[in-house]
Amino acid sequence: MKILDRYLLVRYLSAVTRAVLTLASLYILIDLLTTLRQDILKYDVPWRIVFEYYVASLPKMIYQIAPLAVLVSALMVLGECAQTNEVTAALAGGIGLRRFVRMPVMATLALCALIFVMEESVGARATAAASRLESHYFSKVTSAERTGRSWAGLGQGWTCHILKFNRAALTGEGVLMHAIRPDAKEQINARRIYWDPDANQWMIEDGFWQVFSPDYSKRPESSQFSQRPAPFSETPEDLFAMDDDPATKTAGALMATLRRAEGRGSPSASLWLDYYAKFSQPVVSFVMLGLAIPFALRLRRGGLAISFGMSIAIALSYLVIYGVCFSLGHVGRLSPFVAAWLANAVFLAAGTALWVRTPT
Repeated sequence: MKILDRYLLVRYLSAVTRAVLTLASLYILIDLLTTLRQDILKYDVPWRIVFEYYVASLPKMIYQIAPLAVLVSALMVLGECAQTNEVTAALAGGIGLRRFVRMPVMATLALCALIFVMEESVGARATAAASRLESHYFSKVTSAERTGRSWAGLGQGWTCHILKFNRAALTGEGVLMHAIRPDAKEQINARRIYWDPDANQWMIEDGFWQVFSPDYSKRPESSQFSQRPAPFSETPEDLFAMDDDPATKTAGALMATLRRAEGRGSPSASLWLDYYAKFSQPVVSFVMLGLAIPFALRLRRGGLAISFGMSIAIALSYLVIYGVCFSLGHVGRLSPFVAAWLANAVFLAAGTALWVRTPT
């Protein structure tokens, strides 16, 4: 590694580290004062829990603020090099622009890989832990709360509606199930449903099972039961796979959820979008670097404030377009792959075009 490489690498990594720490501190301070403060006072949350919550939230914070940290760091470091004529001196010494910015580019690529690995290893588990702390300590909603639940596309064409369901205990009350097939229509009314881990089966209690003819021309066959297995074989993991936040799952776990959803015939476009985003979002940091470099090298003519403002505006435009693409992907107007990668492709192409036109 040459002296120029070490010089730029140390400055750039130092700037990125300071930017991440500063942005993370601001994020925590703003979130604490505007979001959690009332809940902390309302529910008398211990400060130990607050500390654990923000520690668990840290990987997700880094994941979100890394692109902005790269943008700010590249502008400050390379912009200062341009203003102090270090870029001019390098060019006069026969060092091209590509060679000059090699180490920031390589460091950012390594950062993108590190962010992806972090998210796939500790990030998903940490986000899940933060979600559990938030729901347990910062909300009145408890794991024992009973809410309505419906499952469609179950085995043999069954649909199940439960009036009150406790996910923590895997029990429910007020059960209505029905299946419509060419040869018959079936309906089950039961007082209770619960998961039996020993039998690895959902059980229903105190109900009636009715079988109707296709045209309802005959009197339905009806049978009463006190307890019997439910007529579908899906496990709780299958039924609740789509309920969890995608941020709490690794790419592999999300793919397993996709397979379960597609096996049940459930809509999976949104899950595919979240899956592709697992790979596209870490690349945003590299896209931000591609946008920052050409503007930073123009500081000799425009000054830091103008260049910084223009780059921030472009970054905000990126976030808006990224959000629009995601929204279109969720409603099916764009394919999941295109929705996850379109903003990256457009802005990386724009950064490349600006780089090619950068005067030397």
